[in-house]
Amino acid sequence: MSSQAPAAGPVTATGTVSRNVDGQAIAITVFSTLKWWGQAWLPLVFLYARLRPNSAGTLGKLSFIHFARWTIVSRIPDNGQPKPDLRYAHLFFESNFNGGWEEYIDAFSYILTRGMTLFWGSSYGFPKPLPTGRFKQYIRRNEYEASHFYSAYPQATTTMVNAALTLDPKLAAVRQQAATMDDEQFAAAWRAFLTDVQDYL
Repeated sequence: MSSQAPAAGPVTATGTVSRNVDGQAIAITVFSTLKWWGQAWLPLVFLYARLRPNSAGTLGKLSFIHFARWTIVSRIPDNGQPKPDLRYAHLFFESNFNGGWEEYIDAFSYILTRGMTLFWGSSYGFPKPLPTGRFKQYIRRNEYEASHFYSAYPQATTTMVNAALTLDPKLAAVRQQAATMDDEQFAAAWRAFLTDVQDYL
């Protein structure tokens, strides 16, 4: 009698396990070719996002997103090989998130519609974020599977990690105070602690 180990993540159309998945964390990597004016336009968009941190506030509210980053790639290191010739610069997008791929793209399309247009509007073939069906097709055409993807806390969502970071110092304070408390004092302190942190449990 033999047993087969469960797959480490979702299975692709070819029957192989996706390297984009590690526990609850999913990676997405997208390359899109920039139009001739995109290489000059995007640095202005990046500068605006840096100078106006609140402009990216909506992205920060999407708690299932670990991070999202856009980078302009104008050349590729040759590493001693014949130098690759990039006729056009490319926009490199990478992100890690929790949840489903479809829901992730939907969130970007509906919540960050203007931002998606600012970032990808200078790329060839960009169909606009809405309707989402065409945008998803565009992402799929330009998406690459990760060669390697590592998540420090694969079984935890971003919300769970943020909650743990908030809870840790509060629990440490109760632990330190408990050393000088009697049973009744500790019971009262513990009830107060649970009331204070119930939103994070």
